[in-house]
Amino acid sequence: MNAKTERTATQVAGKAPAHTTAASLGRFTRDVGTAKVSTVSPDKSATVTPSVVATEGGLVTLQALVDLRARLSALQQQAADKSNQAASLRSLADDRWRQLGAVLLASVGRWSPDPQLTDLVHQAEALKQKLDADDSELNEIHGQERKGVSGVFGRIGDWNKGRGIGAERISLEAQLNPALVQIGRQAVGAMLPEADTIRAQAVAAEKETADLSSEAADAETTASAVNEEIQRRSDSEREQGFDAPYLAANLKAHGPTPIESPLIMKKGEQACLAVPATLARQQTRRQWVGGSQGFSFPIGHTGIRYRVGSFHGHPIEQQSLGKLDAGTLVVTNQRIAFIGKVKSTSTPFAKLLHVECYSDAVAVFQEGRENPDFYLTAQPKYALFMINWYLNQAA
Repeated sequence: MNAKTERTATQVAGKAPAHTTAASLGRFTRDVGTAKVSTVSPDKSATVTPSVVATEGGLVTLQALVDLRARLSALQQQAADKSNQAASLRSLADDRWRQLGAVLLASVGRWSPDPQLTDLVHQAEALKQKLDADDSELNEIHGQERKGVSGVFGRIGDWNKGRGIGAERISLEAQLNPALVQIGRQAVGAMLPEADTIRAQAVAAEKETADLSSEAADAETTASAVNEEIQRRSDSEREQGFDAPYLAANLKAHGPTPIESPLIMKKGEQACLAVPATLARQQTRRQWVGGSQGFSFPIGHTGIRYRVGSFHGHPIEQQSLGKLDAGTLVVTNQRIAFIGKVKSTSTPFAKLLHVECYSDAVAVFQEGRENPDFYLTAQPKYALFMINWYLNQAA
């Protein structure tokens, strides 16, 4: 039931009740999901994974919403940290592969490239030669000594030339570095003492990168599921007034927690809900409306008048909700009961026809009674939830 469209019990006291039968109450659980039981303490340990219960509304973690939100924040931070570490190690692995490729390229005469690597090695050698030539030219420019006015212009020319060479070096390195990484990765048969350590470092860095990436992905997946659960439970808490998914999960996992109540229990009976409530019932007030018609005339000089005519009025019935007594509404595994100061009622589940929920009350319709009992209470949806849960267990 949407809280925004709820009517108060007083507003509907004089109207025909909607048919919310005991069988249809099963839809209530599916609509609201599940809720919080105050007697179950959430697991706040950072090292223990909380239990998860499968309900009709989805998976529910046995944690209070405040702790679940803290867990979501921790999971998101963990995923971000793992991703950053993986990125750093991936960069380190690529650098080690590049170093390995440079060592192998410098020692190409001591190992034989596979046919598929031969062309790549030749391309890398050509790029390396161009880079070496640029480095040599830059060293020559920087080593020249310029004096006088001609030296000033000479330095400007050297600066412009150096800029051009520097730009070319950037382009050459952008082509050479990926080639060196590829050579380092693919030259598995090149077993050189100076290359073994670099290769081992690259392999170890890549393995750790894969592990961290997997852990980050797992944390992100878990965080997404937790966030979805938080949204679902927050919506229920806002609409129902309590964490219904958490309550259903705890009821499924642990059953209801017996509580003390003013009701004298029968054999095998236990109460799970006892809340302040006011018993009210519909009351009918009848009045006649309309006018009379006719005339009157005096009788002699007696001062008495005689009236001739008829009354054509009609009765109107107005129904209202009359409060009978204040007391305690009790829900047990066998019945719905009210214990008041002067009046008490009891409706066994076996005789329950249907229940209606309003923003301020629950109306209980019992077999053999024409009018329902209205129980005005602060949390009618919570009471309906517990009634519905017991009915589902009996079914």
